[in-house]
Amino acid sequence: MENYQILGLVGSLLLIIRIAVPFAFFYPRYGMMGYVGMMFYSFMGFLVIPAFVLGIIGSLISDKTIAGVLLVLAAVLSIPAMGFIGIISFILLLIAGILAFTSGKKT
Repeated sequence: MENYQILGLVGSLLLIIRIAVPFAFFYPRYGMMGYVGMMFYSFMGFLVIPAFVLGIIGSLISDKTIAGVLLVLAAVLSIPAMGFIGIISFILLLIAGILAFTSGKKT
């Protein structure tokens, strides 16, 4: 495996950890808005789950140009998962995308 593939896989797995931890400790409170409002959780899942999928696919594809595009797109879509782990996964996915672009065939 190349460097961009390892960085992409680690960044994608950190995204899933970032999403799974709040849901593991989620205690539903009853009321009109529930727990902090329901839009927060659906928005994160709407953008971060596709970012995870794009990061995994971009890490496993052998074509470096397409892998770079998918990894940079995954980095952009992972922005709603901010926090310490979210920033680390954003940086790892962005570096992986840049490495995939720059480590292509030299002609």
